[in-house]
Amino acid sequence: MRRSSKVQLLGMSGFSIALYALSVEANLDTPGYEALCDIGASFSCTAVFKSSYSHVMSHWGLVPKGHPLDLSLAVVGMILYGAYFVAGGPLWYVIPARATLFLSVASVGAAFSCYLLYVLKFILGDFCIVCTGFHCVNFSMLALAIFEAREGWSVKAKRS
Repeated sequence: MRRSSKVQLLGMSGFSIALYALSVEANLDTPGYEALCDIGASFSCTAVFKSSYSHVMSHWGLVPKGHPLDLSLAVVGMILYGAYFVAGGPLWYVIPARATLFLSVASVGAAFSCYLLYVLKFILGDFCIVCTGFHCVNFSMLALAIFEAREGWSVKAKRS
């Protein structure tokens, strides 16, 4: 399987997880709603999605709560993973500095996942299966980006 196809597959997986997270967020205030990802008291995705960390821009104080830029992590995920999916298609071979750009975006995604894993474990004391799906996609994307960058750099070295 070509690397671009793997990027698309991971992008589609991440987008699907983000779409589910968005549906859970949309139903958080619905009486009697119980998400499939709520397994137990300390295994609750709804507890995580209800926390202020689910809207990091307002949590960090960069924008006021409810501001149009105060996007939920699910919406940000849909944008990111949708962009990965599109970039892995016909654009894959025409994106300038593709390897460097891919490595940069994937590195930021993996670093943000590390931050969110810290928040889940040490601040919220919760486990979120949906969040774990996001982190697996982000770390897999980073691995693909590293392979892509190494391949690009070795081709440049051979030309020199």
